[in-house]
Amino acid sequence: MLRKFWRNEQGNLALPMALAMVPMMGTLGAGVDFMRASSLTQELQSALDSGVLSAANLSNGGDAEIILQEFVDTNLSEYKNFRDSVSVNLTKKEVALNSRTIAANATGTINTYFLGMFGIDELHVDVNSAATQSITNVEISLVMDISSSMRGSKLTNLKSAASGFVDQMLSGDAHPYTSISLVPFGGTVNIGSALFDEFVVEMSDAEPNPSEDDYDIGSSLLDGKFRFPGHGDNCLEYTHNDFDESVLHDDGYTQVPHFWKWNRFNPWCPLANSAAVFNTNNTEALKTHINGMSMSDGTGMDIGAMWGLKALSPNWAGKLGGDFEARPAVYDEETLKILVVMTDGGITPQYRPEDYRKYSTHTNRDEGTAADGFGGGNSGNNKNQQTVVSKGGVNTLPTEKKAVGYFKKSCDAAKTSGAIVYTIGFKINENSLPDQMLKYCASDLSKYYHVETLDLESAFNSIAASVNALRVTE
Repeated sequence: MLRKFWRNEQGNLALPMALAMVPMMGTLGAGVDFMRASSLTQELQSALDSGVLSAANLSNGGDAEIILQEFVDTNLSEYKNFRDSVSVNLTKKEVALNSRTIAANATGTINTYFLGMFGIDELHVDVNSAATQSITNVEISLVMDISSSMRGSKLTNLKSAASGFVDQMLSGDAHPYTSISLVPFGGTVNIGSALFDEFVVEMSDAEPNPSEDDYDIGSSLLDGKFRFPGHGDNCLEYTHNDFDESVLHDDGYTQVPHFWKWNRFNPWCPLANSAAVFNTNNTEALKTHINGMSMSDGTGMDIGAMWGLKALSPNWAGKLGGDFEARPAVYDEETLKILVVMTDGGITPQYRPEDYRKYSTHTNRDEGTAADGFGGGNSGNNKNQQTVVSKGGVNTLPTEKKAVGYFKKSCDAAKTSGAIVYTIGFKINENSLPDQMLKYCASDLSKYYHVETLDLESAFNSIAASVNALRVTE
């Protein structure tokens, strides 16, 4: 029996297999432990990333270390034993006027299930994360059509939408770094008394109240230097060279006299309540001015775009007044320049009265006076208004010295300099000249909004969201 037992080979595999199972189980178990460590590393990295993003947010005034610890504790709640071993350390905190940088490190330890048989009782997890949030300086030039065709619900919707846009642009932490210029335009742009005084009132060679012979629309309007005390407001005549970023020269301009052309009695030069406002972040003052706007004859979109461009140009730094002495700033990566042009129609040729002293004369109607502002009498009589002449026209032919050419010139200058241009066509026909001009002016077609209904607010909201996304970097 002993000899048979010794020679029997049955079951010889069991012992080697039993001995081999120990390292095999250890290897498989090690994989489980390493997978647990990898999973917890990802969880800890995600928690730490969320924490530094929150701590770097400029609107978050809490203590950075507390914010980091709270995010880690909350996001690791399912791994209590591991969470209790985690240590979070703030490694960098840099706070500037319009930026904040946070960097942190987190470490933790997990107990092993299987690696202990190889003498490894724990695995260590170590992650790092950093975030910076900065708010870019923003300058916005809002060019708005207040022509007579904007009457009624159109103007009401514009005021509401533009006021909401101001609220969004000047909300929260962005407020100290954002300035807005309002450029309402009708027949032209009222540049406001302060800027007008700077370039007109002190002109030594501007002739006040020229004679009818001197005030010759056909030949001397732009060459002459005329002022109309009592017969004009803060609007200027411009030459071809003015439709870019250049500063107005101080040796003479002609003032636009007070007159109206069509039968709705809106002045060609917008009134003071519709004058341009430059370079401010006073939310309530901007909204009050917007809600006080009244209509103006004509659609001088070329002049509106010109002043929208000038309101962003560093050539005008310190010359526009407002709340920012050093603005408009230079075009660089630290300042985001935004031009928004909104209109409900095409460009109107520039008209002027042949006799500025008869600015509101109709047939069968007494001449209006400077005191009444618009002339009085029978508003139903709209026949044969005072004879007017066209100054400029709208086409780009035969030369570029026409209203459309001027408009394109200002758009080109804005885009070439680095401004982002958004345009809004409010209830205009597709593929019409205004539609084509606004598409041309926009930085790209995604920044042109064709509003077919009265929902102007949606277009302004979309532009606000786009600008806010551009100005905050993380």
